[in-house]
Amino acid sequence: MEKLDAFPSLPSQSRYPWDQLMDGSIWKLSPGTDFSGKSRTFVAASRAQAKRRGGTVRTRLIQDDVVLQFREV
Repeated sequence: MEKLDAFPSLPSQSRYPWDQLMDGSIWKLSPGTDFSGKSRTFVAASRAQAKRRGGTVRTRLIQDDVVLQFREV
């Protein structure tokens, strides 16, 4: 039996490196290489991640590629 000082957190289950993608840099991601699924679905997921981090994400679709940049509010 072992007593813990804090309740352990779950390991990240995300497929994508959101901490890196939400660092404020401008990222260009390609479907099939950088993310799976549809580009618009990935854009929606990036908006949700930005909101969780207290910001917004600027996005642009260039053909099927996604360009994004996180911005703090």
